[in-house]
Amino acid sequence: MQSTLSLVLLGLFCVTLGEEKVFLPPYIQRCDIDEANLTQCIREQIEISLPHFTKGVPEMKVPSLDPVHLDDIKIDGNGLILKFTDAAMHGLSGAELTDLKLNLGEVNEEFSLSFKSNFSLTAQYEVDGRILILPIKGKGDAFVFAQGVSVRIDSKLIHFKNSKGEHLKLITPTYKYDIEKTTFDLKNLFNGNKQLADTTLQFANENWRQLMDELAPPAIKQIVVTCVKAINKFFSNVPIGKLVIGYKERL
Repeated sequence: MQSTLSLVLLGLFCVTLGEEKVFLPPYIQRCDIDEANLTQCIREQIEISLPHFTKGVPEMKVPSLDPVHLDDIKIDGNGLILKFTDAAMHGLSGAELTDLKLNLGEVNEEFSLSFKSNFSLTAQYEVDGRILILPIKGKGDAFVFAQGVSVRIDSKLIHFKNSKGEHLKLITPTYKYDIEKTTFDLKNLFNGNKQLADTTLQFANENWRQLMDELAPPAIKQIVVTCVKAINKFFSNVPIGKLVIGYKERL
């Protein structure tokens, strides 16, 4: 999550790369480095652009970010083995930006943002073991709904040059998160025994934090990594000077 949203930071502008022109969507406006409130301008562009950007930017080979396809996730500890495969996380397109800090143009450039959204995970699951005192066993379709997920992402910005000019790059991103509530729906628990399944799911949902303490970190980390790659792919294609009016090269 260092973040999907920071790519939208500078938007999809109509720029010139040598003789090549890149389309400027009608919903975005360029921000000027000399604006009295540059951060506010960028924040407004992020809020406008996010629902569009998460669909991907094929001209820049930036993939769709909603859903984010995840590697296999496995919980193995405290008497419980739970594995999710073919997993996808949905919800970034509905994220609400809650804070933004940016010191673009300073000696040490940094970027920080916070956002909040609801996320849903669809996957195949396989589970065996116990959740606290109750046994659990099954295999099938899984749906996990995480409500009120708040994420804060901090990253440094560095500069590099290639044949197209000087570019930004996000490095050493860190993140923090919090989740208000999570519910689990695991189909075919106990080979379809509804009474056992309902009792176990109710208990799991009452004790959701124990499961999410193991499940959330690898899932959110994978989302962050995917988003950072997409952001840096975009930055590597577009020079800084073509993104921000009045930005002078440092290299």
